[in-house]
Amino acid sequence: MAYEIVSGNVAISKKGDDGPIHLATLGKDEIFGEMGVLDQGTRSATAKAVGSITVNAITRKEFLAELQAKPEMALSILSKMAQRLRSTDEKLAHGSSGGDINAAHMLQPLPAGDHDKATGAPVASKGFWSGLLNLSSGPATEIIEIRIAPFAGEDGKAHTRRVVHALEKRKGVRVRALKQPLLVDPDADPRDQEAALQTGARKALAQAGADLLIWGEAPMPGLTLRLRFIPFATWNDTPPGSFGPQTILPLPVEFDGLFAEFLHATALAATVPKTEGKAATLLRDLPLALDAAREALDNLQGDLTSREKGWIFVCFANALTTVAVQRGDIELYRKAAGAYRRCLDAITEDEASYEWAMIRKNLGAVLQAIAERSGDETTLGEAADNYRSALRVLTVADHGLEWAAVQNRLGEVLFRLDFASGDIEMLKHSLSAFQAALQIFTRAKTPMRWADAMNNLAQVTQVLGEQLKNVEALEKAAQACRVVLEVRTKSKTPVLWAATQNNLGSALFLLGKMTKNMAHLQGAAEAFSLSGSFYQSRGMEKMAAVTEKNLRHVNQLLASTQPKGA
Repeated sequence: MAYEIVSGNVAISKKGDDGPIHLATLGKDEIFGEMGVLDQGTRSATAKAVGSITVNAITRKEFLAELQAKPEMALSILSKMAQRLRSTDEKLAHGSSGGDINAAHMLQPLPAGDHDKATGAPVASKGFWSGLLNLSSGPATEIIEIRIAPFAGEDGKAHTRRVVHALEKRKGVRVRALKQPLLVDPDADPRDQEAALQTGARKALAQAGADLLIWGEAPMPGLTLRLRFIPFATWNDTPPGSFGPQTILPLPVEFDGLFAEFLHATALAATVPKTEGKAATLLRDLPLALDAAREALDNLQGDLTSREKGWIFVCFANALTTVAVQRGDIELYRKAAGAYRRCLDAITEDEASYEWAMIRKNLGAVLQAIAERSGDETTLGEAADNYRSALRVLTVADHGLEWAAVQNRLGEVLFRLDFASGDIEMLKHSLSAFQAALQIFTRAKTPMRWADAMNNLAQVTQVLGEQLKNVEALEKAAQACRVVLEVRTKSKTPVLWAATQNNLGSALFLLGKMTKNMAHLQGAAEAFSLSGSFYQSRGMEKMAAVTEKNLRHVNQLLASTQPKGA
């Protein structure tokens, strides 16, 4: 039998040489016992309830039938099995690391010999898995093109060659040095310098057809290189762990092989993939590169300042968070949170306010991801506190996009906290945060970010209208959803389109219920039907069930309000 956790937590442990070793704590919707179901062998670990729990028992026949019917579910289970196997191997080899941050155990290594074929999950019997899951090979990987801007100064050529040499001949990437350096006026205003650097970098990347440019300098007294990473593509919304324009990786001038590994991992994490093939390359290579790089954190050289060591940990935390986002792994998110907290020990608000604020922003995003997976209100409140701390430094005048992004995320957290506490004042604060974000995110300049914040605003306005019995608020919520659907189209962003259709259906249903207006109810039925059909076609069973339930409520209300004899 396999078991799905309905509520509560289950601790997984295994006997080691020095007694039981804790491997993982599983929560709601996670599955354990699947390995025994697949190979019908002896149970390899001990599962123990942490307090009161409820589970669903799944027979082997039911489990295999679900895997065959839902390949995406099979992929998720296979990935988690791989992560647990690697975690088990590492912890049995080194023992449990407890709650402390240990750079050497941030990521579990792949088994020896598997580095060339790894894709984030071990390669098992190909015939068995491909037959069971009916899988295709997925998108083919593509080479990631990296360009190095020449360093200035008399030692510039040596610095450039060293960076190129550190990255060349690595699987999945191709590295070249640009012929011309990026020109930045040292006497210009810092904001003008930044704008000129970004413009020049993207122009050079466009001409080279490349994905990432590494620009650096060796400030006096010339003991360290300071590298910055500028991707050609940009995210519609800055995900947790993304590298900002002012993220710096400091390296000793004559850095060794360990720091070359760290540079490789950082470059991959800073790349924004512009095709599915490049995304597949990052999915395959970034975890391996980060695993190879982690030893550098335990060998930071003495000639690096405390602040420079803090910057190195920022890059590591960003890369670790990127892998956590790739895998959706709550344990990796927790380790990333620990890494960001370690950054705050080295970088203070007084000494480096902007860098400190960006760490707070990223820490808040990681904690938000953890809370969304665990349902922990305390962690959600901690995420809100970190966002508020970041906003003490980030201003709408000097850091417009970052400020708006934090406002949008703060609004999301406050909205969730309102659901947990029922505090209508929290809901009003959430509404204010989204309105603030929309001062910067506009439909003309940042359409996808605008649509995200506007969709969030519509959700909050809808809930506020329902609680206050306010028809005008519900009408505004419905109208906001309609304008969002002009940007979130089914052809361009199908999943987001379906989510907004669902929100539109909810707003119209509440309007129809409050006003007895048949047109609103019919509009709600149409919106729920559109989103429900999409979720069913994608095999998104939980969302399909929610929209189906909503549609039944609408149809029942339509039937009860329709005139007799109609």
